[in-house]
Amino acid sequence: MSKIKILSEHLANQIAAGEVIERPASVVKELLENSIDADASHVQIEIEGSGTRLIRVIDDGVGMDADDALLCLERHATSKLTESSDDGNRLAAISSLGFRGEAIPSIASVAKMSITSRIENDPLGTRIEVRYGKLLKVYETGCNKGTVIEIKDLFGNLPARKKFLKSLRTELFHIEEVVRNYSLANYQLGITYTLNSNRVLDFAANTDSLEDRIKMFYSKSAAGPLVSLQDHETSASTTDGISIKGFLLSPEQTFSTGTRLRLFVNGRAVKDRMMAHAVHEGLSGYLMKGRSAAGVVFVTVPYDMVDVNVHPTKQEIRFQHPHSIHEAIVSAVRRGMEKFQQGAKQTLFGSNLAAKKTEAENRFPHAETKTVTKNVSRLWNSPSPPSPENISLKNIAGATVTTSDSDTTFLPTVNEKGVATAEPVAPFLRSAPDEIPVPESLKPIGQFMDLYLLCEAKRENESYLVVIDQHAVHERILFENLKKQFSASQIPRQSLLFPRMLELTPEYAAVLERHREQIQQLGLVAEEFGGDNYIIKAVPAVISHLDPEEILTGILMEFSGPEYGQEKGRKRSDATRLDDILSSLACKAAIKAGQNLNTLEMQELLKLMQESRAFTHCPHGRPVVRMFSSADIKKWFHRS
Repeated sequence: MSKIKILSEHLANQIAAGEVIERPASVVKELLENSIDADASHVQIEIEGSGTRLIRVIDDGVGMDADDALLCLERHATSKLTESSDDGNRLAAISSLGFRGEAIPSIASVAKMSITSRIENDPLGTRIEVRYGKLLKVYETGCNKGTVIEIKDLFGNLPARKKFLKSLRTELFHIEEVVRNYSLANYQLGITYTLNSNRVLDFAANTDSLEDRIKMFYSKSAAGPLVSLQDHETSASTTDGISIKGFLLSPEQTFSTGTRLRLFVNGRAVKDRMMAHAVHEGLSGYLMKGRSAAGVVFVTVPYDMVDVNVHPTKQEIRFQHPHSIHEAIVSAVRRGMEKFQQGAKQTLFGSNLAAKKTEAENRFPHAETKTVTKNVSRLWNSPSPPSPENISLKNIAGATVTTSDSDTTFLPTVNEKGVATAEPVAPFLRSAPDEIPVPESLKPIGQFMDLYLLCEAKRENESYLVVIDQHAVHERILFENLKKQFSASQIPRQSLLFPRMLELTPEYAAVLERHREQIQQLGLVAEEFGGDNYIIKAVPAVISHLDPEEILTGILMEFSGPEYGQEKGRKRSDATRLDDILSSLACKAAIKAGQNLNTLEMQELLKLMQESRAFTHCPHGRPVVRMFSSADIKKWFHRS
């Protein structure tokens, strides 16, 4: 006698329900996707209790006739896969949200279900009642065009399954997340969500833009401007047919978890670690460690380039070319951050910036280095007493020192590796009259705690108090310039008058030999002197005031750090490591907290902000600027 038995249809549906219907939110998701696939313009979702008592979804889509209403209860019955002689091709390019034909029979097997539906040309609709997989009634009834599905007593025949549901609050949170996701993915769709007869969400059809809905959902966090991923100047599509759009919250509006980042592929809400990583990498240098981005990212790809038939819930997907998707998202986020920086600069410095090219762009990569023998003025940044070898803010930021006509000058020499070298860098001299003037729209009024610059700005008859973190903004400016110089192999270095000898451990010696080319590109020259001894001949000019041994060991420590594992990929690992090294150099060279600045020095820092490509966040992700309107300040003191 055969031991293998064929399961009954009812038992098979209950098993399928265990994969498809995980919780009440799963029911809402499946029914909402069916309504969207039915071309509904408005969907009403009604919930009672935690969703186990009642789930009612009403739409005005195309509806079903009597035959289709009965067929939808059959397992693997669907209208969303076209006929094809090749079954493999039928699953190769799925354009609808649903396609498996499992949701309705799975739900019907674990709940009391009723379906009421009518197509446009029929005078009467059809009502079907099912009780835990058993068909009870089928009859005609009057109803509106579209479909109404009611689910009562969910998991009533599976008390063990019902026992493992989470708390009321948790289940309702998951339901609302489903509604929010599809409200964003279909922002022209009208959606009404009521809980225990109380209206929670209500969106009219064809009235909102994507940005409007994002601001509604993130109203407590999206007070400032959003980072737009749309590129209106160039085509958003790549040669592979990949396009990216969406909005992210500004980098300071981040969270400790990634739940506030919503990802969509071809209008389908998905959970994908690769896409989330791409967003995080695009925001590299703007996010603080341990924080995650928030916002909405839409990826549109040809349907045959993505496999959505990975799991019954359809939230896991597989891309045919995941690397292309990753790079497209990273590029879109970086372009969005560049536009965000331009908007911030426009807000801070006014509308006359568009006609000006930045000083850094004009002189890079053909940087000149000049020495000064007289007219030395107060140094910008040095922990030691002023001396001709110290480095000023102006020197560091642009790798250039301006002098008077009578000063002796020389051009940098270039070695066989293409690295610019220089003698000790000269101190700071005031800007020439023909340079970009100090922004009149941003007037420095003082310092607070020798750490924050306080400035006054005027925009359209409105006054603002602007607070700037002097160390953070200078660090960012230096970091951006060092990245440019490194990519062009032109980081200035300062030769030591008395080379320093030190003994390296075998581990550090191996690191030095392995990364010698990159270390020289950073402006550090260390050569073997015999045995374990090495001699330091030159150091990066930006931190030449530090001890050469400290500089070398610090860079070697960064290159040997275990946090850059092979799992990130060799190329990406190297880029991340070098960014961290450059940010470390910038941090050590920047103005320090507690350093007092006079008015001219404050103006010079504002000039560098105006010239910089990015300044809103330091390389570690901390915000740099805060603006307070006069109206806000008046509210503090209850002035009308």
